[in-house]
Amino acid sequence: MINFKSVPSRLARITSSGKYIREIDGLRFVAIMPVLIQHLSERLYRYSSVEWATPIAEDPVAFLASRGTIGVFLFFSISGFILCLPFAKYHLQGGRKLSYRSYLWRRVTRLEPPYLIWMTFFFIILLIRQPMQEGLWSHWGYSMIYMHNWVYSSYTPINPVAWSLEIEIQFYLLAPFLAALFFSIKNTVYRRSILVVAIFVFIAMQHNLGWMALPYKISLLGQLQHFLIGFLMADIYLVNYQDQQPKQYWLFDGIAVVAFFTLCFTWSEEWGKNLLFSAALFLLFLAAFRGKGFSQFLRKPWIAAIGGMCYTIYLIHLPLMEGLIRFTRHIHLTNWFSLNLIVQGLIVVPIILAIAAFFYLLLEKPFMDKHWPTKLKNWIATKWLSTTQLKKTES
Repeated sequence: MINFKSVPSRLARITSSGKYIREIDGLRFVAIMPVLIQHLSERLYRYSSVEWATPIAEDPVAFLASRGTIGVFLFFSISGFILCLPFAKYHLQGGRKLSYRSYLWRRVTRLEPPYLIWMTFFFIILLIRQPMQEGLWSHWGYSMIYMHNWVYSSYTPINPVAWSLEIEIQFYLLAPFLAALFFSIKNTVYRRSILVVAIFVFIAMQHNLGWMALPYKISLLGQLQHFLIGFLMADIYLVNYQDQQPKQYWLFDGIAVVAFFTLCFTWSEEWGKNLLFSAALFLLFLAAFRGKGFSQFLRKPWIAAIGGMCYTIYLIHLPLMEGLIRFTRHIHLTNWFSLNLIVQGLIVVPIILAIAAFFYLLLEKPFMDKHWPTKLKNWIATKWLSTTQLKKTES
């Protein structure tokens, strides 16, 4: 019998530094859930034969469900936070210096195996189902090297959600240099002020230089401000929160709620709304550490565990939904879209999370161990030596 109380601990992530910030995995949960809801909502609308009581364009629940991409932007901020931490520690606190080569190698050994496995698996599925689809090999090839966004100026048909992972890779390559640029400034007020100005200036550049349009908006040029918000939070965390638990207030719980809905209503290409969006994203991130109830929620074992396996969830959820909705679309209650979306969510989301948990343990968590390449090499060497000795004995 499965002991469900022990499941979150089995799903807990392995970190390179050994230090685990539970609020960050809780934020990953907050990021992945809107993505799941949006994609489920789109598939319900696309595949259901129900004539909805309210047109989708006028349904407020459908509108909020369509805002799921805000979760991707929150993921970008979390990446900015996590990736700059070791470099910020080195510049601000005299921490261990991390070489660019070892930094990149860690990214390759941690993230590449699950990505390559799943993208190739979905490519094979498409190849079997649509062997004559034009350009499928090309889409797969460019997706493998994270160049699909630039080459095609569109999402890859292999797995459309990979557009954001290509941006993540662009940021990975640049993050150590940006961290050195900002965190070499020792004065805290100057450093944070420059970060805020950089976010403001970059948004202005996006609007004036056309970076809000394709292909730029699905590149780092269209998204860098979100990563810089993560830099700003990393600065606050290291200087103010790392050694002592910050004071938490119910006020920040209210701020978290307001910030989340502000994100929903300001995700736009308008310059002013972009500024508000960035401010709300920062406040939501800040409330993760300062909110009394919000912080407790993020630290709950199941919330942090689901957030911790978000990479696998993100990689597999869309193709899974495409398959599952073909069966569940026939289940409906009344003709209200919101009620049916809840019903679909209660059925589809748990299935996706269960499947993701299995494959997270099988195909992602093993690669979190930074020593896995050495262990694999030693295992192969041991097996080869044992086989060689056995053959000598038999001869």
